[in-house]
This record gives sequence, C-alpha cells and structure tokens, in this order.
Amino acid sequence: MDSVPNTPPGQLRRMAAVWEQVLRKGGIGPDDSFFTLGGQSVMAGTLVRAAGERFGVRIPIRSLFEYSRLGEFTDHVVGLALPTAPTTAPPPDAVPTGAVSTGAVPPDVPLEMTAFQRRIWLAEQIDPSVRNHVPLAWSVAGRLDPDRLRVALGRLVAEHEILRTRFVDEDDGWSVRLREPWLPPLELLDLGEAPDETTDDTTDAIDDATDIPDGVTEWLEAALRLPFDLESGQLLRAALGEFADGRQLLLLCVHHLVIDGESIPVLLAELDRCCATSDRPRQVVQYREFAAHQREQRDSASWRTDLAYWESALEGASPDTPLPAPERPEPNGAFRLPLPARLLDSLRAVQSEHGVSWFMVAATALAVALHRWTGLDDVTFGSPTANRNHPRFAELFGPSLNTAVLRSGVTADSTVLDVLLRMRGEALGALEHQAVEFDDVLNHVKPARRFGHTPFVNVTLNMNLLDDHVAVLDGARLTPLLIDELRSDYAKFGLTVTMVQLEGRLIGLVSHRGDQLGAEGARDLADRLAGLLARFPEALDEPVLPRD
Repeated sequence: MDSVPNTPPGQLRRMAAVWEQVLRKGGIGPDDSFFTLGGQSVMAGTLVRAAGERFGVRIPIRSLFEYSRLGEFTDHVVGLALPTAPTTAPPPDAVPTGAVSTGAVPPDVPLEMTAFQRRIWLAEQIDPSVRNHVPLAWSVAGRLDPDRLRVALGRLVAEHEILRTRFVDEDDGWSVRLREPWLPPLELLDLGEAPDETTDDTTDAIDDATDIPDGVTEWLEAALRLPFDLESGQLLRAALGEFADGRQLLLLCVHHLVIDGESIPVLLAELDRCCATSDRPRQVVQYREFAAHQREQRDSASWRTDLAYWESALEGASPDTPLPAPERPEPNGAFRLPLPARLLDSLRAVQSEHGVSWFMVAATALAVALHRWTGLDDVTFGSPTANRNHPRFAELFGPSLNTAVLRSGVTADSTVLDVLLRMRGEALGALEHQAVEFDDVLNHVKPARRFGHTPFVNVTLNMNLLDDHVAVLDGARLTPLLIDELRSDYAKFGLTVTMVQLEGRLIGLVSHRGDQLGAEGARDLADRLAGLLARFPEALDEPVLPRD
C-alpha cells in the first residue's frame, strides 16, 4: 500500500515519534502497519491516547483498527475536527500525572472502594478460602542491594496510599481507610546452586519449568496460601533470592485489592525511582482520586450510553457457557497450550489484512472452539479490560480492571473469518464502552445465576503482556518469570485461558476449576484451541459448525 500523499511531512514525523515511543521501535515509516509492528488491543489504547494528547484531538480507538498504517492513521487524525482541549492548556480536570489534586487524608476518614475492589473484598468475605493474591517473580541481571531495596519499598509505600490502605469490616458495611506508612519486610532466600543453563535461547530457558528453583516456588506457594489481613493495610510481601554464584531473583506477592497487571510496570518504575530519589516524597495521583472519578461518572450521559450498549449486546444471551463437569470434583488444574514458537509471525498477514490484533485472533479461536465443543450457536466469555483511558490515570498505581463480555453468534453457514470479524467488533465495542462496571451491567440486565458461576464470564480469556514488565531497577535489569504450576491454586472461573506475550512469543496457559471442568475436558478444549491457532491463516474459510 502506498503512503498517504496528503499527510504533511511534519505531522507524519510527529505521529511517527508517538508510534515509536509506544511500540518501542525506531524507523517506523508511513506504510508500516500497527499490527505488523506487534501492536495489540491494550497498546492501541495507549497509542490513541498519546496521539490524541499530541495532536489535541479525541481519537476513537476504532480509528487505529480502521487506519492501521502510520500514514493513513496520521492523515485521519489530522483531519479530525473534534478537539479535546486547546493545545496551549489542559482541560480543568486533567491534573497532570505526578500531581495531587487533594491533600493528605487522615487515617480515620473513610474512603470509597471501586467496584472492582468491592467484588474482590466480597468474594473473600463469602469464602475465606479464596486467595486473590498476585505472585510476581523476576530474574535479576546485575545486582540489587538488599538495604537499598528495603528503603525503596518503604518510600514506595509512603508515597502511594494504595499500599497502606485498610479494608475494614464494620457494622454498617465495609470501609476503606489509610494507615501510617510502614516498612515491608524483605526476606532473603538462599537458593543454593543455580539451575544449569543448557541453552542460550532466552525463550527456551523461560519455557523450561526446571529453570525455576524449588526455593522460589516454595516461597511463592507459601505466600499464596497465607491469607493477608485486609484490615492491616499491609498487602505486600517481598523476598530477594540469591544463588551461590551471586545471581538473584526478586519475588513479590501483592493482594489483588491493590494491584493489577496494568499496575506492574508502574510498580517497577516507581520502585526504581524510589531507589534513586531523595527522602523527600514525590506527589502522585492517588488511587482514591480514581475511585472518586469513577463515582462521578455514574449516571452521566456517557455512562448511560455505555450501559445501553451492554443491555443491547447481551439481549437474549445465555448467562452460562456449559462446561462438562466431572462426576466427582477433581483438583484444580493448570497447563500450557502447545503453541508453535513463531505463532505471532504467522499471524501478521491476517492481522494486517483484516485490521485485527492477535488478541482478537485468540478470542476468535476460543469462540470457535467453544462453538464446536458445545455445539451451541451462541456463546459468551469474559475478558478483563484496563479502565484507565483518562490521561490523568494513565500511570495510576492500583487496580483499574473491569470485565467485558465477548459474545459470538454463528449460523450454519458461518466461517472462521465471520467469527474473526465478529470478534473484532465485539472487542472494539467493549473497549469503547468499558466505563460501566461489570457489576452495574449485571445489576441492570439481571441474568439467572448459579452458585459458583459468574454470569456470561465463567469462561475467561486473559491477555498478559510480560514484555511490558521487563524493567530496570536500581541499575539491574528485571526479566519476568512465568511459573505455571501456581495458576491452579487461584483458578477463579470454570475455565481461564491466558495468552502471554513474552520475548516476542505467544505462550498459552489454561487453568480450570476441578469442580466445574475435569482435566480430560480441559485438555480436549485446549487441543482444539491450540490446533486452530496453529493453522489459523489457512482456517479462515472453514465452517464453524459441521455441515450436513
């Protein structure tokens, strides 16, 4: 495709700078496609937000999928006529990242929970065995000094109120309050001899579970089993493991009430800053401001529009995608999908031709597998979304997750390509209307409920961008580790498929609740899903359902 001739060269250079910053690639030209450069749905939100701020216009996320090449996207953005604000000054409510709009809050002043926090808190009140812990592990290239790391953790807690937030059960309901700053203990682990390195291939080393020493797995398993005291305001555990040859691993376990996947890069960046900063705290946007912003949006015109979208999208949908439960409950399980190493590369042409992200491809494969597995022509599954599109909260430390429902309906003549185009529309619609919390959607549409099953989303597809979690901490490079066996310990839904992008490769992980889906059934669905993904470019003309 030729570059767009109407784009002024200066504007093209400005837009290229935005793309290069977000995509972390240099030399992007007008004919380069967002998808062939490795773009995906979460990155799309970051890119359109950054481009909108740079050009002073409001850009719908759908625009990037319709104009996926740099030249045509720039031409489209330059032609947009709806400015979000004068280029000389931000709108009144756009407090820049790094500034606080309100003063410190005394410990005895009650604050608000977000809808996500209420859902997590309530789940643990109903079933104390539930663990909403987030285990994190990184290998360290370089060296971390334990004393400096302890001090940095203390500074991090002091500056970010979310890490010293107490969740209090009171007579008239739950309440959120702050506590004074505290110093997280840093446990030092002796990991003995380092695992043998039989290959120079980073991906192969990550794939080999034996590369993760027993001491690391044991610490994380113990941290997952041990409940947090939610009223303590101390919802972070940390350890630094060291091998005999001096190499290190950094381990964290954080409660989901105070962190999500989008917050992990913020955590690492802020921890790095705290390693180098002076004792004087920096002002940051606090999580309570995000909670207040969400409350202020309720019942606004845009909020009602979003709610109406979900009411229409779910009309007539079954709230339950049936899973073949075993005769007797089995243990929870987790395993990897057998995906080819160069799957991302094989999907580039499909992504570019049809304006889809690799997540949309994965959603299509899961939808088709569910249709074929269940024989149903209408299925739903859930997907977490990061509800932080407002520029003020782009670097927020704290959970901003919402849950979107993706619905696939097919006929006897539907092909895999038909489902791909449907999933493209579903994913874009979900991103554009994600401001309404999933709990509000359920309260509005009032689906039938079954104990232990979440309506519409008991099958869930996650996207995990571990590439974004590679970071520098106090001069050392941190690379995330993927520890599969821990996933079965905190399976929340009947079936969860997680697609991980790491070192330019897609890795698929499956976890399931043994009381809702047996190991044999989970493996069967996983094989269908992996097989379709492996031959996806050649499968677009296949019928979804068997034809007589």
